[in-house]
Amino acid sequence: MADLSHIAVLEKGVAAWNAWRLEAQDVTPDLSDHDLTGSNLEGIDFRNVNLLGAFLTVTELDTAVLDGADLRGANLTGADLSNASLAGARLSAADLSYATLTSADCSAADLSQTRLVETIFFNARLRGANLDGAYLKRTILTGADLSGASMTGARLRDAVLDGATLPIGMPPPETGSERDG
Repeated sequence: MADLSHIAVLEKGVAAWNAWRLEAQDVTPDLSDHDLTGSNLEGIDFRNVNLLGAFLTVTELDTAVLDGADLRGANLTGADLSNASLAGARLSAADLSYATLTSADCSAADLSQTRLVETIFFNARLRGANLDGAYLKRTILTGADLSGASMTGARLRDAVLDGATLPIGMPPPETGSERDG
């Protein structure tokens, strides 16, 4: 459950939140299970924040810093994460369907078991990311760097991989008529 004092700081706006993060560097903010649907959080510092189970549907997170953030099981449907930094973020079992991650840095992020339906990773960095068991339906990975990524059991259905750098020795991805479930 989210810490109400952390929510109060967030409600003051991105500038107040980022200033607080600089002052309280020893605090691990907890926004777990909090509903941030439709919020404009452009440029926010969510580095190492607990967002476990949070709702960030159709949220503006352009240029946000989410390095090491715990977003396991979070609903990020339709979120704009263009140019965001998600290096080392924990996104396992999250829903990033219809999200935009153009030029985002998802290096070493855990995207295992993540739902990525029509997600856009145009020119994104996914080096060393864990995509094991992820469901990528009509996902756009044009120009994405997947070098060193793990994709064991990933299901790619009608994904666009034009110009993508794939992991060396990657077995052919599973394809076929997976149901949307």
